[in-house]
This record gives sequence, structure tokens and C-alpha cells, in this order.
Amino acid sequence: MPVPYFTISADGVDVTGRLAGLGMTMTVTDGAGLKSDTLQITIDDPEGSVEPPRTGAVLNPLGGYEGRMRDFGLFSVDSVVYSGWPQKITIDAKSVAAKSLAKQREPKAYPKEKYPTYGDIFSEIAGKIGLTLQISVEIGSKENPYEAQAEEDSLEFTTRLGEKLNASVSVKSGNLVVAKKGSGESVGGVAMGVIFVAKGYNILSYTVTEKDEPKHSEVEATYYDRQKNKRETVTESTGLDGPKFLVRTPFQNKEEAEEAAKSRASELVRMTGDASFEIDGEPFAQAEAYAVVSGCRSRVNGLWWVQTATHQFSADGPYTTSLQCGAPTDEGKGNASEAASAGGGPPGSGYEAGTPQLTSPDTGVA
Repeated sequence: MPVPYFTISADGVDVTGRLAGLGMTMTVTDGAGLKSDTLQITIDDPEGSVEPPRTGAVLNPLGGYEGRMRDFGLFSVDSVVYSGWPQKITIDAKSVAAKSLAKQREPKAYPKEKYPTYGDIFSEIAGKIGLTLQISVEIGSKENPYEAQAEEDSLEFTTRLGEKLNASVSVKSGNLVVAKKGSGESVGGVAMGVIFVAKGYNILSYTVTEKDEPKHSEVEATYYDRQKNKRETVTESTGLDGPKFLVRTPFQNKEEAEEAAKSRASELVRMTGDASFEIDGEPFAQAEAYAVVSGCRSRVNGLWWVQTATHQFSADGPYTTSLQCGAPTDEGKGNASEAASAGGGPPGSGYEAGTPQLTSPDTGVA
């Protein structure tokens, strides 16, 4: 049985051995969006003698199993909290890239002539903070009518663009990743690897909630057609039963109206239910993937869209992963089904929870 393993370095120095004997836990949250990726470390400090990393220190957590590790990226210490009794230290850190974007507040125009596509805009932003852009073809090729960053920092600006384009913007392994929200596709347009969740295989617990939210059969958005000199409408089906939902804000052109209708339709579908699954640790579980659930019961089994994956490592306990999920869109169902079929069911790798190994093997970090 492979043994869970994690390390943490501070400013390039491995501090795992110094902290592991103090009841250390490490929680990495992988979320959809730049603000969602966080790291929290808690340390038992009964004698009040532990020297934690300083605020501003750059932490690099790695975790998984020997030979199957994941580098979760770089995080900057945001706060260090000392509490008692019993005495402990809590360290909270945020994505280095997200904090770098938040520091960039400069007015800038992105005219169509110089930045013909949204891919050109995101490419410049990624370059400013030393990231490589990975963007889906569909999002990257969208025409830019005109954008401007005014009274907002680059974090707020990229988040706003993501919402406008129905895209998820995040930082993963040194890349600024821009992908279509809820599609289950990677930036290369290929279906992402799914997370198999199954009774008797890796599931520890689950909670599924059905919600009596207003249901709408389709979403309608409007735009002004300057050539025809009149207001036009576009619609997007939700696959649900109910009245039409009207997006009240008019849009500049057909493309923006269609994107807004698609985004709202997807949101209405996701509002119909949510779920959380706790499973044996799966290091490559991440937001925007899909969970394929089996062996539970009707209304639980099936496909769920992963909105947040939380990895919890402990020096003296098991490694677990918690998945916070929403209902999938029709497009996401198709992409996830394709990936699940290719995977052929839960892999028989035998990776299970156990006490983490705290020495440094030859991990082959991915």
C-alpha cells in the first residue's frame, strides 16, 4: 500500500522535518478562480518555541504518494496567527501569482487594433508576472471589441474578463490557465481526466443537496444590431422546465449577448443542486474537473462538476481530498463521459489513505 507523503519548503529551504513532529497539518485548496487557491498550515506549539515562516515568505507544498507527487505551486504567507490553549500556530498563504496580480493597478487600454483577441490580452497579463499562458482555443480566439483596465488591479481585471467570457481563470504550475467554465475541457480542448468516486474504492463520506431554486427553460439576452438599427435577441436552452429567464442588461453585440446567455444558463443548471465528497487522497484532483460517482444511490451516482478540491495532509493521520461540486452542464456531461469511457473505470492503483511518509524519496513531481 503506497504511503501518503508531503513536504513544505519556505524560501527554498525544506522545513518539513522541523515541523512534522509537532502535529503539523497542511491543507491546500484548489479552486476555480484566481482568488481560490490557498494554503493553510497548522502546527502544535505546546512549549511556545516554534519559529514559523515569516509573513511574505514563499512556501512550496508538494504532496501525494511516492512516485506520484503533485507540486501545488507557490504561495506567499499572508498571516501567522498564534493561539492558545493549547498553543498552536496557524499559517495562511495565498497564491503568489494572485498576489502579484493584485499589486498591479495601472490604467491601460486594450484596443482592438493592438489586441485583436482576448488571447492577446491574457498573454500580456501573464507575461507581466512571469507566467506562461495556457488558454482554450475558443476563449483565446474570441475577438476583442475594446477592453480597458481602469480603477481595478490586474486580479480584478482578469476576474472580470473571466466572468464576461464564461471562463475560469486560475494559476496552475506556473501557468495562467484560462478555460471555459464548467466544460470539463483542458486548455487544449481535450476532456480533462475525471475523478472516480466509488463505494468500496475511495469514498469516505458524501452529502448531496437538492435545491428548490426557480427553474427556467431558456435564457434570453438582447443586443443592439447597428446595421439593422434595432434590438435583437438570442436564447440559450437550459434543459430544464420552466419560464424564460431574461438578462435585463443589453449587450453591445451578438457575441457578447450569446456568451452572457450561455453563462447564465450554465449557472441556472448548477443552482439545482450541490454535493460534497470526501475521498482517499487524490493529488491530481482539481477544480474544473468532473467527478464520476458510483455505488452510492440514485440522485447521487453520476457526474458532478468539481468547483473546489481541498487536499488535507497530516503528519500523524490520513491524507484525504474533499470535493465541493455543482450540477454539470450538458456540455460538461459529454466531455466527462468521453474521459470516463477512455479511463475505463476507477484505476486499480491501490493508492489509499495512511500515515504520511516524511522523508524525501525520489518523487518525480508532475
